[in-house]
Amino acid sequence: MRERRQVPRYLADASAVISQPGGGPTSHVTVVVLSVQGCCIQGVGAPEVGRKCLVTLEWQAEEIQAEAVVAWKDAKGRAGLRFLSMDQQSSETLRELCATLRLQPMSTLPPEK
Repeated sequence: MRERRQVPRYLADASAVISQPGGGPTSHVTVVVLSVQGCCIQGVGAPEVGRKCLVTLEWQAEEIQAEAVVAWKDAKGRAGLRFLSMDQQSSETLRELCATLRLQPMSTLPPEK
């Protein structure tokens, strides 16, 4: 199987909050993999595949906030989120954060589902 990644992914262990657009319940999750285009989260409360959410994480006293859509979800509590939009400051902070993280090794195996 060919690697399909468009951007590097980084190993992360960051706390984040997932919320629904327009309010509603929030969920505390862990970001386990991060890139400038999305992330993989671990925890309960991610919306269903195809639904939009707001992801908020803090790094060095700065907040990174992005509108995202759930791209995939598995039975082990993991979900893949694709970032749809974020403001310029969040984008810059995200790039700075990624630069401090360890690169995730490329894999030819599909993610566990």
